[in-house]
Amino acid sequence: MTATPRELTIEDRGRVRRLCADIWEGNDYVPDQFPLWIRSPTAHVYGIDEGEDIVAICALESIPGTGIAWVEGLRVSTRHEGQGLATQIVKHVVSEARRSGLRLLRYATGSRNVASQRVAEKTGFAIATRVGYLKIEHPYPPHPTPSPNILPLTISPERLYHYSTQYPDLLDTERVPLAWMFEDKSVDGLKRLGERTEFRAVIGEDGTPEAVYFYRVVGRGEQRRAAYTVYAIDRTAFVDVMARVVEESAQRGIHRIAVFLGKRAKEWSKYLGYVDKEYENRYFILYEQSL
Repeated sequence: MTATPRELTIEDRGRVRRLCADIWEGNDYVPDQFPLWIRSPTAHVYGIDEGEDIVAICALESIPGTGIAWVEGLRVSTRHEGQGLATQIVKHVVSEARRSGLRLLRYATGSRNVASQRVAEKTGFAIATRVGYLKIEHPYPPHPTPSPNILPLTISPERLYHYSTQYPDLLDTERVPLAWMFEDKSVDGLKRLGERTEFRAVIGEDGTPEAVYFYRVVGRGEQRRAAYTVYAIDRTAFVDVMARVVEESAQRGIHRIAVFLGKRAKEWSKYLGYVDKEYENRYFILYEQSL
């Protein structure tokens, strides 16, 4: 198929919904996100047509004031997989980003999505970082009770940046994840994260930040889920934070938790005892491309 990708409009919403109807058992977020992208001054959505149907889509969403943008919502009709449509439309998005004067593109995917990784590599992206990834679902498994002697503190992005420079091992990945997105460890990057979350830290008796965690609730109704990010220097603090993640999610009526983990936290997660072993070697990968 050689149809040229075109920019979509709100009139394409029904076609996008049909495209995504059998993706993730009908629970794909893209149909609900699509009108938000269309209304946003920082986003553009492109699609490939076949007759009356859209058979591939991909969004380009920039971060205001940064020159950075995300390649998001890449979807191909299950009836048209293996025809090169994903590569074609991502190449188009990269071209549009370059034409718009953007300086950096980001593309994220899971370690099990080999097809998506190949698309990233074919279209000029290279791995920038990867973080641990796991899920815990309701009914939540037995887990430790959070310690009453550990009282996490809410801290500002500026304080987290200070900790990250004073204790370089704290944020031990090249980029910081939140809900399937990443930001720089710069003060500006952490401020942007702070607009979407609240940072909490476990501070040791000597003033050392032993763990940092934050979250964002995504989805609606029965599909509400929480995406947590956890970094830790101290293993005891990590175990306590993970117990809090489960407790807080249960109290909020969250039915599924996705957890993104720093390097040490990823290793320690293997010994928690209540995380499914299928997640021991799963990661979330960030690709980047300079334009």
